[in-house]
Amino acid sequence: MSSRPPVIEFEKAGRISSGDDAGKYVKIQELPDSPPSYLILLAHDGDFVHGCGDYWVEDRASLEDFFHEGQWVVGWSGEGSS
Repeated sequence: MSSRPPVIEFEKAGRISSGDDAGKYVKIQELPDSPPSYLILLAHDGDFVHGCGDYWVEDRASLEDFFHEGQWVVGWSGEGSS
């Protein structure tokens, strides 16, 4: 079974369509560390006002692992629009 890296967008809201946390919204912020670390913001709404929480991961590989472990499929803002 091949393991493709998940599609991850930065500074853009996305809705988790399947996996853990399905139905919630996610936004990834790249932090100015060297190398960069990442803040994963979660909320019940796309404005990130209700039911908010966050996670931190130390690098890009850990971010991809986080997506894989949660089995997240995310539809990012603007995807599929013309």
